[in-house]
Amino acid sequence: MTVADTFRECHRLRKHIKNLQEEIDRGPRVLKAIQARLDQEQQEHKDHYDAITKLKLKQRDDEGTLKQTETRLKKLEEQLLGISVPKEYEAKKSEIRQATEKKTQTEDAILATMSELQERNNAVPAVDKKWADAQAEFKQSQIDAKERIETLKADLEQSRAALAKSEVEIPTKHRSQYDYLVKARGPDALAAVIDRVCHGCHTGVSQQRLLEVQAGQFILCQNCGRMLYPAAAE
Repeated sequence: MTVADTFRECHRLRKHIKNLQEEIDRGPRVLKAIQARLDQEQQEHKDHYDAITKLKLKQRDDEGTLKQTETRLKKLEEQLLGISVPKEYEAKKSEIRQATEKKTQTEDAILATMSELQERNNAVPAVDKKWADAQAEFKQSQIDAKERIETLKADLEQSRAALAKSEVEIPTKHRSQYDYLVKARGPDALAAVIDRVCHGCHTGVSQQRLLEVQAGQFILCQNCGRMLYPAAAE
C-alpha cells in the first residue's frame, strides 16, 4: 500500500467513524422521541375516556336539572289556576314560559350529550386498538433501537481497529504532523485531489503539486492546509 493509498483509507475510515459516533450519540434523542410519541398516544387514549366520564356527569346533571324544572313547571301551572288578577296571571304565565324554554333547552342538551356519548362509546374499540398498537410499536422500536446501537458500536470498534492498522503504514517522519492535524480537524484534516482540485476547499492544485501528491509525497493544500491524496482511479 502506497502513502496515497494509506491516506485515502485513513480518510475513509475517519469519516466513517465520525458518522458512526454521531449516529450513536443520536440514540438517546431517538429514544426520547419514541417515548414522546407513546406519551402522546397515551394522553389521547386517556382524553377519550375522560371525555366519556365528563359526558356522563353532564347528562346526569342535566337530567337532574330537567327533573327540577319539570317539578317547578308543574307547580307554576297549578298556581296559575288559582290566580284571578290579570297582572299576576300574566306574570305567572311569563314564569311558565321561561320554565318551559328552560325545559326544552335542557332536553335538547341531554339529547346532544347522549348522541356524543354514543359516538365516543362506539369509538372505544378503535381507540383501544390504536393505544395497543402504539404500545406494541413502542416496544418494537426500543428493541430495534437497541439492536441498531449495538451494531453501530460493533462497527465503530472494528473501524477504529482498521484505522489503527492503516495508520501504522504512515511513514514515521510524517506521523507526528498527521497526528497533530487529525487531532485538530478530524476527518477534515485530509482531502482527495479530484481533477486537480482539492476536494476539501475546492481550490486548484498546481500540476507540480499534483505530481508530488500522485508520487505519494506528504503534501498539504496551500489554501486549506489539508493533507492531500490522489482520488482513487475509477
